[in-house]
Amino acid sequence: MPLPRVVLYIWAFALGTAVGSFLNVCIYRLPRDRSVVSPPSHCPQCGVRLRAIELIPLVSFVALGRKCRSCGGAIGWRYFAVELITGLVFLGAWEACGRGIQVLPCWIFASVIIAVVFTDLDHMIIPDSLVIAGVMAAVMSEGLAVLLGQASLLSVTIPGTEVHLPRVVAGGVVGLVVFVLIRAFSQLLFRREGMGLGDVKLAGAIGAMLGPGLALLSFGLAIAAGAALGVALLVLRVRRRMEYLPFGPFLAGAALVALLAPESIRATSSSLYLGWLSLFPV
Repeated sequence: MPLPRVVLYIWAFALGTAVGSFLNVCIYRLPRDRSVVSPPSHCPQCGVRLRAIELIPLVSFVALGRKCRSCGGAIGWRYFAVELITGLVFLGAWEACGRGIQVLPCWIFASVIIAVVFTDLDHMIIPDSLVIAGVMAAVMSEGLAVLLGQASLLSVTIPGTEVHLPRVVAGGVVGLVVFVLIRAFSQLLFRREGMGLGDVKLAGAIGAMLGPGLALLSFGLAIAAGAALGVALLVLRVRRRMEYLPFGPFLAGAALVALLAPESIRATSSSLYLGWLSLFPV
């Protein structure tokens, strides 16, 4: 007898919060080049190892009153936020990517994206291990598509010949090429590094997961959002003109939107494009 839908929703959300708890460890340790498995979870302030009862996602944070039981040190709201966001994203992916095994690479990729947002915000670093995990999720997604008979080759026309590539390869190449060109152009224009290599690698992973078409739409959304926020911060004098603004969160956020709501981002992009064209009547 199939499980009631609400039970599956609760399971997907609970699994996501548990993964979010692990992501908190990754976000804290990876930029510091520390192992994510050893030592076990502990208070970063006093070093006391956390008991199982203190590791229940969401619940323990509230029950402990945002404080370490040993030293009384404050626990940041980010721990709760990451667990909650991951739970909600897992729930959304359960609907968007399918309720079978094909949701697994979506969950892995979404987890990578969430970790990227916070590591880049905190340290302006996108660890290679996260990018590799994102590429592995893309390869897994393509492999499952082949097994389920849903895979298709993309035709790429090169002068003199036509090449057929798997979506994961075509998307990865498009992501890398686009951002290598953007990085080179920004260096020529501003005489300084305008984008880190971590962003370029992340774009390749996003392209591999989403495919070239959807990836390009997400890149456009990320650039538009980053530019809008950058201008707003300059106008409000919150940020100086030559001060770096981490771009990874914009790339990751747009990719997550594209992963969970691909049709919405296609429709929005189409509407914006048609609206732009209407400004130039023939």
